[in-house]
Amino acid sequence: MKNIKYIPIIDELATFILNRARAYKKRRLLKNKNIHSSVRIGNDCLIDKNVYIAQGTYIGGGGKLYAGVESKIEIGKYCAIGYNVHIKARSHDLKRPTSTGSIKHLRIEKDIIIGDFVWIGDNVFIKEGVNIASHAVIAANSVVVKNVKEKEIVGGVPAKHIRINNSLIDTY
Repeated sequence: MKNIKYIPIIDELATFILNRARAYKKRRLLKNKNIHSSVRIGNDCLIDKNVYIAQGTYIGGGGKLYAGVESKIEIGKYCAIGYNVHIKARSHDLKRPTSTGSIKHLRIEKDIIIGDFVWIGDNVFIKEGVNIASHAVIAANSVVVKNVKEKEIVGGVPAKHIRINNSLIDTY
């Protein structure tokens, strides 16, 4: 009977494969073919169908991007989206916000458009119908309910204008 030598490389390879499988298991991309191959998505993210994400964008862990049946979310190039960011292009309509067994609740659906080079801090909520222009900055822990202008910095609950970022180095 031959002696079997322990080969550490096999152990390392198995660990690598299992860790990658766990990481991908925690990301749910629902029937979505609209995400550029260079996009990086953190763990525990859920990205609904009708979500379009351009090249170079990063989404931190815990992100939830919900589009509606009749609405979409578009995210531009090279955006940095922090952890636990919720972007919802749909919501409950106050005319009938809940449902019974036979009657379904009503929904409001409006597109959300996020421009290029936008930085969104951790724990941000973006409401349906909001447009965020290119080079904008959303401070952490903000609730965005209104449109954000180009190079504008906003923050708070609800998010309010802080200043325009005129010091931006535009060498992209």
